[in-house]
Amino acid sequence: MIFGIMGVKGKPDLIDIIEQKRLQWYCHVRRMPEERIPKLIMDWIPRDRRKRGRPRKTWMEGVRAAMTIRNLEPDQWRNREEWRLVSGRRRQLFKKKTGQIER
Repeated sequence: MIFGIMGVKGKPDLIDIIEQKRLQWYCHVRRMPEERIPKLIMDWIPRDRRKRGRPRKTWMEGVRAAMTIRNLEPDQWRNREEWRLVSGRRRQLFKKKTGQIER
């Protein structure tokens, strides 16, 4: 029901907003120098075994899924303008510049 109401007003759903923010952070961390802690953590692979049962989704798997949905290439983050355009950030920047407020 809530998704129907949000769709009527033309606002993006919560999952879409989360994916946009995740892609923004991914791009931000990828541009960091190699010695920065967030970048080291993102590239880190734990050595311990996982617990029994279905493995939990990792943060990077969520990023890859969001990139697949938006048809993004793994190295497309290098071009900042193109990345903003395809990740949904361009709309937010435009609204801030023009003073439009979402209701």
